[in-house]
Amino acid sequence: MNIIELIENAGIYKENRSAFSTEDSEKVRKQFEIERSQNPNLDPNLADNLITAFNEFPKEILFISNNRILYNFFARKNYSRNRFITDYSVSVNEENIKSFIDRFLSKDLDSFFDHNIAQNKFDIIDDLLNVKEYLPQNSLDNLSQKVSTKLGFVVNKFDENPSLSSGAETIEFIKYRSFYTLLSHFRSAENDKKIRAIYSKMSGSIVSAGVRNEFLEPMVSSMVNYKPIDYELSNTIRSHKDRIDAAKDREYSSSSSSGGMSTWSIIVIIIVVLRLILLLARLGRA
Repeated sequence: MNIIELIENAGIYKENRSAFSTEDSEKVRKQFEIERSQNPNLDPNLADNLITAFNEFPKEILFISNNRILYNFFARKNYSRNRFITDYSVSVNEENIKSFIDRFLSKDLDSFFDHNIAQNKFDIIDDLLNVKEYLPQNSLDNLSQKVSTKLGFVVNKFDENPSLSSGAETIEFIKYRSFYTLLSHFRSAENDKKIRAIYSKMSGSIVSAGVRNEFLEPMVSSMVNYKPIDYELSNTIRSHKDRIDAAKDREYSSSSSSGGMSTWSIIVIIIVVLRLILLLARLGRA
């Protein structure tokens, strides 16, 4: 549990709040005792940390409380936008918000990144990065390193087993669009180099045909969402994606023309059917 969760559970939130009171501090202490009775391993300094934040960083707490993405994340809720409509606008320097999160909430942030990187849930991380400007640089640097390490893991897989005759399932995430979207937040010459290596190896002749058939097209179609520093790399991936799209269009056109019936064919069938009906009618009268 973190201090924002404690605020949520203590029922302190109210619209257009502009400050915190002694009554709020008492609510925090009471709620903390309730939480601790249910979870003996709770950080014993949690309530004191929140009261310190009330006294020394009220604007930072109010800012987070009025920010839908930040509040929902730290409070572990999913409130709608309507919950965050307020007449009281809190103006706080971005660096102050970063420092506040770094001091009181970075453990939750880093744990979230670690867990979702390990689970390949890149889209969930990317949603939080909509407020990247308020997140502490230390946490972002750690996330950047973890994403780069994922790339390095794939490169190492190719180095250990160039044909990927086994273990391909461990790099399934290179087919995910969300992975490259996340990676674009941390683009660098080093990551460009790794992306180029992965692309070259997967599209080369050494990789087993089965793996190439399974991975190459979805990988390229997703990889085009990475925004490299290297313009040539971007063009290479984009050109390959265009070829994939063109081939699919030709395949669709071919199947449509061969599998469908022309208007003239339909007219001929209608005429034949009508003639059969007329013939049967004549035979019936005979």
